[in-house]
Order: sequence, then structure tokens, then C-alpha cells
Amino acid sequence: FTNGHLYLIEYAAAQVDNLYVFIVSEDKSCFPFSDRLQLVREGIKNRVENVVVMPSGSFILSAATFPEYFTKEDASEDVVIDTSFDLEIFAKYIAPVLNISVRFAGEEPYDVVTRQYNRDMEQVLPKYGIRFECVPRKCISENECISASKVRKYWKEGSKEEVRRRVPQ
Repeated sequence: FTNGHLYLIEYAAAQVDNLYVFIVSEDKSCFPFSDRLQLVREGIKNRVENVVVMPSGSFILSAATFPEYFTKEDASEDVVIDTSFDLEIFAKYIAPVLNISVRFAGEEPYDVVTRQYNRDMEQVLPKYGIRFECVPRKCISENECISASKVRKYWKEGSKEEVRRRVPQ
């Protein structure tokens, strides 16, 4: 959970009455799902009031609905992915039940799979009456935006100071 994620949540929460933040449930990260869920909940505590943090479950960004998401670090610039199953489940079944009318995501300058997912959300979600808003990334310098991939890299390298610059206290 980075300062970039926190910025995105604070921005989105200011735009809507209720914000749902879905934490990817798959345990395919160097940080277990239970830890990631706790990091987000602790990271927003006493900062935003109208946010519900919950597991994504099997139907939002899961290996069943969007398997390419979990191999994105190996993807090349010319990769073509099919996000339709994931987006249609969200738009047809999840958004109506939770009364979601807008979906927020951070812009993606580094990751080709997530960048394509954002483009697909922009095209698909309005067909279901859901507005998509791509929020500019929070940067730590003129040349560097905060990236969870970089945080994971610094964590693995033991570069604690670089991690601290990019994550909430």
C-alpha cells in the first residue's frame, strides 16, 4: 500500500458519497492478501470516513476473470489481453448491487497490462452507465511517480529508506 494508493483513495472518496475499495484477494504477491488488506485498512484509518475496504473475491481482478493481470510483469508492449469477462461481471452484477456509478483507477505509465485495462474500462463501463475516471498518479519527483512495483523491488533489495519515501507511516 503506497502513498500513491492513499492519494487515489482520498481523491476518489472526496468525489462520491460511498467508496468501495476492492483489494485483490489472490495470493500471488510477495505480500499475502491478509497483510495487504490490513495495510490498506490501517493506511486509511482516521483519513477518510466514507470508504469500505473489502476483498475482491473471485469476480474482480481474479485469476478466473483476468488471469493476465497476474503475469503482467512479464508482458511486452505489444501484449493484447481480453478484459471483457472481468469488466462485464463488474458492470452487470457487482456495480448495480453496490450502486456504483463511477469507477476510479490510477493512470498507468509503467505497466502495459494495467494501462490496457484502464483503456478497456474507459470504453466498456460507460455502456453500462458507469463513468470511468483515470486519476493522475502521485509523484515523488518531477521524473518519478510512485509505483507499487518499485516499492516491491526496493523491499526485496532491503532499501528501507526508498520504501519509506513511498508508503504511509
